[in-house]
Amino acid sequence: MTSGSRRAWNGWPKYSPPATHVRRNRMPILKRFSKTTLFGAVLLGAGCATSPPLERSSSGAGPSDYQVKYHYALEAMKQGQLENAEPQMLALTREHPRFAGPWFNLCIIYTKTGRFAEAEKSCQQALKQNGKMNQARNQLGVVYRKQGRFEDARRIYQMALQQDPEYAQVHYNLGVLFDLYLQDNTLAIQHYQRYLDLTGDKDKKVKRWISQLNKELNKSR
Repeated sequence: MTSGSRRAWNGWPKYSPPATHVRRNRMPILKRFSKTTLFGAVLLGAGCATSPPLERSSSGAGPSDYQVKYHYALEAMKQGQLENAEPQMLALTREHPRFAGPWFNLCIIYTKTGRFAEAEKSCQQALKQNGKMNQARNQLGVVYRKQGRFEDARRIYQMALQQDPEYAQVHYNLGVLFDLYLQDNTLAIQHYQRYLDLTGDKDKKVKRWISQLNKELNKSR
């Protein structure tokens, strides 16, 4: 479901999607969702970039203690070491509760480890500290989808598009939501196509999905 700049990291394992509301004549779900989950969950660099300004050392000569700790926590996430990154991010939220970045990355960690209630709270905290952090809205949509809260996912994705109509990842995620869960082929095609328009029309998989959806629409007429 996951950015709209491209993903910061590419090494996350793929999610296993729910088995509900799936068309049998479509390509295997795991293939459909391999990119979606990456879109929703690994915007570490983007999350960092949209956090409140990072503190500097009092001398101005180098990075602050916060920056150093945040860097190491992000590196742990980049390496897939979530068990190491989690306590580091938690410590940062306690030391600097008004910084959105650690809250957002905790949301990613909790989503990856299936703790969706905690993920939701962390994303909401990120948005409380930085209401412009659209990555957190996108990630919150992923959390809602994985909980089966499809209308909530739709609502938060649409809020993200109100803030940034050209957020490609959200269009992708909405396409998947309408396609596989809300069963609206027309809206799925619209968002898939908008995603292609915004990303250079290079995603062959999404082009195939649009073609398949158009065939289904034509058959139903």
